[in-house]
Amino acid sequence: MNLRRIVLVIMLLGGCSNEFDNTHKEMPADFDFSLKYGVYGKEEINTFKDFIVKDLVEDGTVQASLILNEQDMIDIYNEMKTLNIMDEHELKKEEGCEFEPPSLSVWEIHMNGETKKFSYQGYCETPPDVLKLYQLEEFIRKIIIHKEEYKKLPAVNGGYE
Repeated sequence: MNLRRIVLVIMLLGGCSNEFDNTHKEMPADFDFSLKYGVYGKEEINTFKDFIVKDLVEDGTVQASLILNEQDMIDIYNEMKTLNIMDEHELKKEEGCEFEPPSLSVWEIHMNGETKKFSYQGYCETPPDVLKLYQLEEFIRKIIIHKEEYKKLPAVNGGYE
C-alpha cells in the first residue's frame, strides 16, 4: 500500500511539473514585435502599433492597419522561442561584402518585460543564425500575405535591379 501511495505521489508531482512547464511555454501577454525588412528595409510588420507597410517599389510604400489574431501571434511566438530569439545571435557582417540595393532586417521584440533590438543585412556567406532569422521572416511574411488587409493593398509596380 505504501508503494502505491509513493507511485501516486510521483505521478501527481510529475503531472504538476508538466503543467507548470506548459504554462511557462505559453505566449506572454506582453509579446509584441516589429520587423522592418526587404530592400532598404521598406517593408514592415508592427504588432506594437498594429500596422504593416508594403513596398510598392516605383510607387513608394503603402501602410495599412493589421491586427494579427491570437493564433497567428502564438504561432510566431513559438517560432521565435524555437530560435531562442532573445538570446545573442551571430550577426556579424563580413568586411567588403556589399549589395546594391541593400536588403536590411531590423527587429524589435518585447516579451516577459524584456525588449531586444538587433539588425542585419546582406551577406556573402550568411551565418547559420541569420539563415534561421530569414526563415522566421518568411514564416511571418506568409502569414501576412494571406490577410485580407494585405490583399487589398496595391500591387508592386516595377522591381529592384
